[in-house]
Amino acid sequence: MGELLLLLRLEGPLQSWGSRARWDVRDTGPEPTKSGVIGLLGCAMGVRREDSLLEQLDYSLRFAVRADGPGIMATDYHTVSGYHRTAAGDYRVRGGSTLAVKSLTKAREFKESTIISLRDYLHDARFLIVLGGEDEMLLRQLAGEAPHPDWPGDLGRPRWPMYLGRKSCVPTRPVLCRLTTEYRDLRHALFEEHWNPPRHGVESPATLDGWIECSDGDQERQDALRVNEGRFYGFRRCQHVEIPTSSLPRGS
Repeated sequence: MGELLLLLRLEGPLQSWGSRARWDVRDTGPEPTKSGVIGLLGCAMGVRREDSLLEQLDYSLRFAVRADGPGIMATDYHTVSGYHRTAAGDYRVRGGSTLAVKSLTKAREFKESTIISLRDYLHDARFLIVLGGEDEMLLRQLAGEAPHPDWPGDLGRPRWPMYLGRKSCVPTRPVLCRLTTEYRDLRHALFEEHWNPPRHGVESPATLDGWIECSDGDQERQDALRVNEGRFYGFRRCQHVEIPTSSLPRGS
């Protein structure tokens, strides 16, 4: 028997996992961020974004991701009208960023401004998420196998709709895969959990990219969820791995 791990499958026509998204430009990373997955758990549990429980989840859970299908990245062009805040805390009004006022009351004496907002998305991407931790009861509660007195939902019975990074990105299959003790640790799960090759006519890759959270990892990412007014994130360390597809079992 190995470590108790919670497996999730994130699949959908659109996903977007912002890693540096600020103001008018909303990027996406090539794979889900840990903060984004914690937010997805919060939707399932019925926990609001300002609740410190989300930060506790970040500390309690170890995270790994495998890009089973990296998808295609594309940028959507938006225009948005309104009284928009600037980085300095002012309000933009008609005239763009060169014309700003200090208060919303003053801004409403002018016409609304319009900004161009570029939004990045991943099309037809597929990811395996592996979550572990010392608190096995927490993993069972997230999966819905054990009740929690304060949560109105879990991954099996989500309190609110779950989405893949942004609210417009709905999953096309249940996010919850299963709890398992088949694997020794997160790394073993990435290298042994079944994988679905691309559809007929698409060449299968020789390797899949994976990321494993570990304290001695040689990569640093700023996607550790921290609850604060500015929505700034903490740093965590992880390791990048390449998983040969030739050794992966095929499955559904």
